[in-house]
Amino acid sequence: MTYIAIATDDGESVRFGHFGDAERYLIYNIDSAGNSHFVETRENRYTDARLGLQKHNQPEKAKMMVQFLRDCRLFVGHSMGNKNKRILEKNGVLPLALQQRNVPVAEALERAKQALREAVE
Repeated sequence: MTYIAIATDDGESVRFGHFGDAERYLIYNIDSAGNSHFVETRENRYTDARLGLQKHNQPEKAKMMVQFLRDCRLFVGHSMGNKNKRILEKNGVLPLALQQRNVPVAEALERAKQALREAVE
């Protein structure tokens, strides 16, 4: 059982922008057969605005996100800073930056499954 977090603002597509500033995260479980199961929605308490941060890519915030989403092995978003990607990887989290606009959650799930398969190989 592997949990993943998908950054979203509208619940239908991947948030365009930084992973850490999504309004919420859709948490899915990917079972051993590769099937996805919705688990829950988590509201993001750690947006830059809520934390009062003036710039992106802050290592302290990345550490907060790792703690907040600690049960998730893969973070899916549009973009993630390089420093933060390294922090995620050091903490056993696979970062997946899709770098496209309007990626539907269903497509993000399929790409997450592929990333997990590749990580095992």
